Parts: sequence; C-alpha cells; structure tokens
Amino acid sequence: MKKKEVFKIVNEMIKNNNFYHSIIISSENQKDLENVSLEIVRQIYCSNKSIENDKCNWCLKVINQNNLNTLFIGNGVNKISKEEIKELIIKFSSTGIEDNKNKVYVLTNGENLSEGASNAILKFLEEPPNNTYAIILTNDKNQILPTIRSRCKLFSLENEIFEESEESKILNLISKKDRNGLFEYLIEFKKMNKIDILKTLNSTFEKSVKLDLKYLQEIILDTINEIKISNYINLILENLFIKIYEVI
Repeated sequence: MKKKEVFKIVNEMIKNNNFYHSIIISSENQKDLENVSLEIVRQIYCSNKSIENDKCNWCLKVINQNNLNTLFIGNGVNKISKEEIKELIIKFSSTGIEDNKNKVYVLTNGENLSEGASNAILKFLEEPPNNTYAIILTNDKNQILPTIRSRCKLFSLENEIFEESEESKILNLISKKDRNGLFEYLIEFKKMNKIDILKTLNSTFEKSVKLDLKYLQEIILDTINEIKISNYINLILENLFIKIYEVI
C-alpha cells in the first residue's frame, strides 16, 4: 500500500470516529516507518482532522515532538523490556497531561519486544483505555507474536522509489553549491542526445522561474537558444556549467 493511500484511509476513519485503537505499520524502510507513524500521530491529534498539516496547535506539537500525551518506545535496534511496557501501561492508564483527550504510543519496532514485554502488552492492546492508540512499527511483521498481530490492523507499505529527475539533479547541485559534483554531472549530461538535453534544460528553466532564480533563467535560456542552432553542443554545455560554477 502506498503512503498516500494509508493517510487517506486513516483520515477517513478519524473523521468518522472509528479509527483502530492499535495498528501495525510494516516496511523494510525504517525511515518510511518513522515518517508515516509521525504523520498518523499528527492526524490523530489534529484539531481539524486534516489530512494535511494545517499547522494547528496540535499539529505543531506533534511535528516538534513536544506533545506530552505521546510516548515513543524503542530505538529500532535494542530489545524493548517488560519494564518499559509496564511504565507505558501505568502512564496511559491515568489522565493525560495535555488537554487533548487522545493518547498515542509508538513502539519502534514490534519485533524487538522481549517475551515479557510482548506478554505484558497483550492485555493492554485488547482492552485499551478510551482514546488510547497504539502504533507498532516493524521491518518484519512475521517476527511479531501472532497474538499481538491479531489485535492490530496491519498496514504494509510499498517501497516507493523515486528517481531524481535530471532537472532536479542540476538544481540540487546548485543549491548545495557542489562545484565538483556539477562538473561530474556535466560528463554524464553531455552523453545525452540533443532532444533530451533540450527537454531537461527547458524543465530546469521552468523550475528556475518558479524558484525565482533569475541568474539561472538567463543563462539557461541563452543555452537553449544556442543549442537549437548549433552542432557544438558539448562546448555550449561546458560554457553553461562554467557560468553556473562562477555564480554559485
């Protein structure tokens, strides 16, 4: 399932006040797990139940990680102990510190629950206090006890791989002021055919307009016009990259 699909499903359930009290998010990408879980936590607390970060007070608290009603347990590497789960249960069985009625805990990662911790959390998952939500992250759902899995709704994330576009490569190198990387990229850029070179430069020009990079707009526009009427494309590209090199 793609991340956007997960967010849409979660948002609809939150709006209808029927969100699951415990979910498992599975992905091989740990960074995706952390980002998705933080976004779901934000949606749970959002004052307006918005699918986008509307920068309400609660959204900002979650993003800045200073919401005292949210507890993160585990680091994704070490075992989660029975004592940590007991502390969680005690804390979440009492009234929340914040004035938001919701309380959320995130376990990173579920496969790192010790045997004692797994047994301790079972009852809490089965009979959670009102407005208490569990988000269990995992790189391998099969390593989580079946009894825990059966008490949670599973969301399996697809590995979403985005290839960096050619125009983005140029702009990223410019924004980083990576002069060495710029000339390394020039070697690859010159291997492209004329049509692809013009297409990339046109896209880069359009993005530079949106970003209001006036110095870049003029340089690229001149280069595009030169390439259209010349066969010395490599020389023109070298001049372009030298000009970019000089202004970053």
